[in-house]
Amino acid sequence: MALPPPDPADSPLAARLRDVEAKLTRSEAMISQWLLLNEATLALETGASIASKTGVSEITVSRFLRRIGFRGIAELKAEIGSPAANLHISAAERYMRLLDGELGILLKRDADAILSLGTQIARPEWDAAITTIDQADEVFVTGFQTVRGLAEDFARRLGIVRGSVRYVSAHDSGLVEWIPSLRRANEARVLVLVDMVPYAREAETIVRTARGLGISVVVVTDELNTWAQSHTPFVFHASTKAGAFLESTGPLATLLNLVTHAVAGRDPEKARKRLSSWPAFLRDLGLY
Repeated sequence: MALPPPDPADSPLAARLRDVEAKLTRSEAMISQWLLLNEATLALETGASIASKTGVSEITVSRFLRRIGFRGIAELKAEIGSPAANLHISAAERYMRLLDGELGILLKRDADAILSLGTQIARPEWDAAITTIDQADEVFVTGFQTVRGLAEDFARRLGIVRGSVRYVSAHDSGLVEWIPSLRRANEARVLVLVDMVPYAREAETIVRTARGLGISVVVVTDELNTWAQSHTPFVFHASTKAGAFLESTGPLATLLNLVTHAVAGRDPEKARKRLSSWPAFLRDLGLY
């Protein structure tokens, strides 16, 4: 995992990290890159939080800090706040400069849109929707056009924390997945539909078809969607208008991540068991 090329405005911490980058193990390289990218907020971190965010053990973080010359996280924080560090353009200053420009304005708007998702998950329908997804025997996910990839990613991620999740495409399979099973009577099924302006022509038809088959529907969409509410109470909106040339999918992705997290939280032990058992059969495939 290579770090960015040397920067004449490197901070003392960045200089230390670049000095050792060629000799780092994979775990150390992840810690190093994370420190470099998050130097502006390291004052808020602990050894445990850095370990959690980089996916390594806390002892690995401690050993790495010693390797680059610090006796612990406190000494690292002291150097970041030292006069020598302040001679360089810090990550925080670069961040503030970016926020003064056009891209900074877009970042602020996206951040505001993500924070406003709190009003959606505070609604009573949120818990009911998560319960519906959690208790379903089968979960179907679909999305169209520019958000199809977002929907497919959500289906895969949700499938990690609970079973029987499938992405469906009316164009690819003709919704053959929805033919009622003759083996399992009265199974509970739910469709999660992801859509945004311009709305796919078949979206409302697919929702109507699902409801006619007794399939519950959850819709994750943008702030201008007015058609979904007439079909299901489980409609959750994310603001996608940030002023960029195209609508922002960031808040939608965050909302879908919150759905995945909330479903996993209904039975965290089962979700952890699925996650821990997954690498065992991937190992034989040699994918990682």
